[in-house]
Amino acid sequence: MISFKSIIGRKDKADQPESDAQKKKESIFGKTLVAGQMVKAKKAKYLEEKNKKMAYAKLGGSLMVLLLYSVFFFYSNTVAYLKAPAQIAQLQEEIQEYEDVIIPDLEKTRDLHKSAYDEEHAEVLKALDDIFPAEIDKLGMIQLFESFATEVAAAYPPFEFTSISLSQPQEKDGYLVIPVSTSIYSSLAGFDRFLSLVDRSGYVYTGEGEDKTVVSKKIRLMNISNISINYRGVDEKTGENLGVDFSVKLNVYSRIPQKTRN
Repeated sequence: MISFKSIIGRKDKADQPESDAQKKKESIFGKTLVAGQMVKAKKAKYLEEKNKKMAYAKLGGSLMVLLLYSVFFFYSNTVAYLKAPAQIAQLQEEIQEYEDVIIPDLEKTRDLHKSAYDEEHAEVLKALDDIFPAEIDKLGMIQLFESFATEVAAAYPPFEFTSISLSQPQEKDGYLVIPVSTSIYSSLAGFDRFLSLVDRSGYVYTGEGEDKTVVSKKIRLMNISNISINYRGVDEKTGENLGVDFSVKLNVYSRIPQKTRN
């Protein structure tokens, strides 16, 4: 007869080896887990130290750059600051020289130039009145042609006006045109000289650049509109050149007199 107690005791004995194996297995697993955790902890510590070193390196580099920049910035500004008093003193001397010397010289030069300009301006206005007058002045035109004849005949005789006829003025585009018909007895050389005088009419200046000056002899503005020539030939007895008859038509110009303007 087998009792229940004996059966239980056997069962406990049978289960005991199985319990020891389980404990052994749990012990191995626990050690492995602890070892893994230690490795993770060491790795985490290593990474933490590595990150700290990198952070310190970056911080050190930044501090070095900041230090170099500070040295450069403060050095350049310190040098400029130290030079500032001397530069200010030099600037004050230049300003004083400008006020005491340069400005007065410029004012004198300006006054001299203004005086010369005013004088030249007045002379030009007078010249304009001579070459483009605001009046017809028929007597003045006759006297001008007579002065041409005197000048040309003295150098290239013969030269004379045999007739001078002035027509009624014609108004055109704000100015007057006075047609003039002339008959001239002259040599070819004398007539060329007469043409050069007409060509010089209306000139205010002569020369160029620094040599430019207001002309001394001002000729009223005119131009030639027509020329007719009649050659007299040669004297059969003496062989003398009898000269040439020229019929010359000119236009003489004038401003419109104030009283005739609308």
